[in-house]
Amino acid sequence: MKISPYFTSALISLSSLLLFGCASFERGVPQKVTVISLPTEASVYVNGDAVGITPMEMSLPRKLTHEIRLEKHGFNSAVKYFAPVPNDQAHNFIRFGLKEDLGYYVDLEPGTMKADLKSELVPNSTGADPFERMAKQALEADRRLEAGEITPLDHKYIVEQIIEFFESKF
Repeated sequence: MKISPYFTSALISLSSLLLFGCASFERGVPQKVTVISLPTEASVYVNGDAVGITPMEMSLPRKLTHEIRLEKHGFNSAVKYFAPVPNDQAHNFIRFGLKEDLGYYVDLEPGTMKADLKSELVPNSTGADPFERMAKQALEADRRLEAGEITPLDHKYIVEQIIEFFESKF
């Protein structure tokens, strides 16, 4: 008995759908999201797993909520949640079939994460002598730059944050 090549390819396609398609039904089709930080080169974690360095674009399954965490040495972490929300297609009168199963009626919001990471050198209060405290924080940023612990761009960003903090208090 000779098996038709069409039958063979149909059987392979059906097997692939059954083996790999189930994950798409549960998680939804991927959606591109963008992650940006100031300063750049922060580590990006999705649901606790390291996935890259900012700035970056990645694909996440639409039907699940995702925790995105940014970490960079010397800066406070930033966390944002990407959650599925109904999109314009969700308002159709009847929703069924593959589009419903694959998550085409939801989009992850927000589509972009932009985080301004706050340096740990920015104080929470001005202290008794604000000018002395500001000078100490700026000198520490200078020391870290000279030691190679931070980049010149990070240094600029940190000093700007320190100055902004003290200007906002007076």
